[in-house]
Amino acid sequence: MLGTFLGDALGMPVEGMNPAAIRHRHGLIRDLLDARLGRGTYTDDTQMMAALAESLVARRGFDGAHAAATFVSRLDRRRGYGQGTIEALERIAAGLPWESAGAHTYGSGSFGNGSAMRVAPVGLMFHRDIDQAVQVAREQSDITHCHPLGRAGAAVMATGVAVALRWGVEMEEGPVDPEVFLGLVGHGLRENEGLYGESLEKVRHMLRYCPAPEPGDSSDKRLAAAEQVSAVLGNDARAFHSVPTALYCFLANADDPEQSLIHAVSLGGDTDTIAAMTGALSGAYHGAGLWPARWLDQLEGGPRGRDYIMGLAEDLFLVWLELFAETPLQPSELRA
Repeated sequence: MLGTFLGDALGMPVEGMNPAAIRHRHGLIRDLLDARLGRGTYTDDTQMMAALAESLVARRGFDGAHAAATFVSRLDRRRGYGQGTIEALERIAAGLPWESAGAHTYGSGSFGNGSAMRVAPVGLMFHRDIDQAVQVAREQSDITHCHPLGRAGAAVMATGVAVALRWGVEMEEGPVDPEVFLGLVGHGLRENEGLYGESLEKVRHMLRYCPAPEPGDSSDKRLAAAEQVSAVLGNDARAFHSVPTALYCFLANADDPEQSLIHAVSLGGDTDTIAAMTGALSGAYHGAGLWPARWLDQLEGGPRGRDYIMGLAEDLFLVWLELFAETPLQPSELRA
């Protein structure tokens, strides 16, 4: 959850810029920049992630009506909510059932990444039963993003967080195996979500032929790599572009969470969300202890800032400990 916050805050100041523009204006972004709401502030990515976690804690599991009401109560337009999400939440506030609120957004429902960016708490709470994580991820997506490709993005992301957490805890599994990892995150896809299968195959390709930049690489080489990743995988707000790109950024830098976020932000486009999702994956794998202190110290404080997110994560863990700690592992081993 801190990884979501960090990626969000690191990427937000350059959201919408292309890799060349980022390099020209800021160089390689290694530190939090000044932003429209201040250095280290969060956007709707973190706010909705926290709201979902609040609901999971309060209801001790997923309750669609409660989660939707929590999203509505936490809506703060200054945080940069997408128009489709705002419309869905306004429908809920007007009395429309949560299951129907997103049905007519953009005609047939949104396939943006808004339900994937917030889903990390689902992957955490249900990490011992990946099928349940997939189901809950899809259900919470229906509140705002009910297009099959929006729902699938949330399912893939929740599975990624669950698998990353289990891999980080079950040390006998060894270092992350990208092939096995990608096989697992795609296991719950349905026939009408084949676009994600294609995207995950592109991730495999890019991991083989476009690995993460090395510390000594030139600025030109870094830019060329960023432009290549963005061109092949995508860096916009469509879930079937940005979710696989976040998976790539995590897997290409699996041993270095700091570099995973630096890499994600360098790709341009929807930088705050791609980095937020990358941060969720890296944080689930490594835990909070490896995030740089210089980043953590600059995160937004206040009533729902860094300390609140850390406390909320602890509350989520306590609910998991009470309800799910003894749940048999499904699947029992991390094998694709």
